[in-house]
Amino acid sequence: MEQIADQAVKRTIEETLAVFSTESVIPNPAVFFTRLSDLARSNSFLWLEASLQVQELYSRIAPAGLEWSRTLVLTTLAADISAGYVSLRERARWLPNFVSSRDWELQHQRSANRLLDTASSLGGALIKAGQFASTRPDLLPPAYIHTLAALQDRMPPHAWPSIEEAITKELGRKPQDVFDWIEQEPVAAASIAQVHRAQLRDGREVAIKIQYPEIANLVTVDLSVMETVSAGIARLTPSIQLQPIVDYLKGTLPMELDFRREATAMTELRAALQHREDVVVPEVIGELSTDRMLIMEFIEGVKITDREAMVQQGISLPMVAQILNNRYAEQMLQLGVLHADPHPGNLLVQPGPRLVLLDHGLTVRLQPSLVHALGEMVKALSAGDFSALTRALAEAGLQFNEEVDIATLLQLVGVLLGEHGSSGVVDIGSRLSKSIGSIPVDLLLVGRALGLLDGITKQLDPELDTMEIISHYI
Repeated sequence: MEQIADQAVKRTIEETLAVFSTESVIPNPAVFFTRLSDLARSNSFLWLEASLQVQELYSRIAPAGLEWSRTLVLTTLAADISAGYVSLRERARWLPNFVSSRDWELQHQRSANRLLDTASSLGGALIKAGQFASTRPDLLPPAYIHTLAALQDRMPPHAWPSIEEAITKELGRKPQDVFDWIEQEPVAAASIAQVHRAQLRDGREVAIKIQYPEIANLVTVDLSVMETVSAGIARLTPSIQLQPIVDYLKGTLPMELDFRREATAMTELRAALQHREDVVVPEVIGELSTDRMLIMEFIEGVKITDREAMVQQGISLPMVAQILNNRYAEQMLQLGVLHADPHPGNLLVQPGPRLVLLDHGLTVRLQPSLVHALGEMVKALSAGDFSALTRALAEAGLQFNEEVDIATLLQLVGVLLGEHGSSGVVDIGSRLSKSIGSIPVDLLLVGRALGLLDGITKQLDPELDTMEIISHYI
């Protein structure tokens, strides 16, 4: 509760200072007081939202009021954001001299702050929404991309008593009947589950991935509310496109919540890669796993971005980069299956080197048509064939406006294949949104995976020619 209040105080100070100290040329008094009026309205909503967030936390004790309390928080947030944009739009219409680009920047930043704070407080699908939104500059202004990127960091874990209760419920018996010990401090915590190290009675060390209590209900509520909110905001503020984010979550969150599906995906990928000695997928302990709890072999390793630790163990960084790109190219272009969440926290490295693939909530089978389209895209890029590139992207499910040009297509491919820096993505995002229609979920998963791989590869071996590796598997 105190954390919510402290955050509200911090935002009040930050946003007040932003109004007073951002311009080298002092605006005329009327414009300045108009901005103060915007700030006062925004701060009123800020404290109302903080109060509602506190009530929402209390409602989790008595879940009967949970849906209503979360709906109230999100509806108030939508009203806050919409009021800010509608006010600026109408003022620009009737008093254009009273609105400048700086006013829009201030509104974008305030709205992004509200989304970040609400997602951090409520959790559930909102964390996933913010994480995905931070990778979509074609949908949101730059302030949102930079601010919501904070949600990519490690999430705070749930307290052990609630986790122990959840494990007991899934086992149908006391944990001590199954495990010699369970470490109460999690080895990883994310938006829908956390992982604890444990040892079975037979001596095997395992990882317990356990869903947070009531997370499935929270996700259902959040998706329903976000659907309504996104439609309202789209009507009032066309520059803020939330529906594609909701569509993505509706396609991916059910997969991530179904741990039996994840167990099957892990087992299939493990079998598909069994001919490779340089990659490891944990073995599932099927007899103990359930819809909401996944028990798997515990595998240790060094985080793939921990360069110092790998060097100390005599692991070649360029060789790790080679293995990483080879195994993912093989997955996508030959095996037709993809570990689609290669976040640095999900990739470990052992001496050898060997790559360890963790967290398979988004491990998916790729449609043959998409696999073929990806191969054709790479060949078209290598040959500089614009017409072939257009056909390949269309085969992958993209829709283009008639005026799309080669520069826009190349920018799109750069976004999908990870060939960009964060600033470059922000710069071209608005142009892409005008020329490219909706992007299929499967292609988004591929693009997100390739973007993550590109960032890791640049840390390990910036000189590696990844296109040459990919071409080898076509």
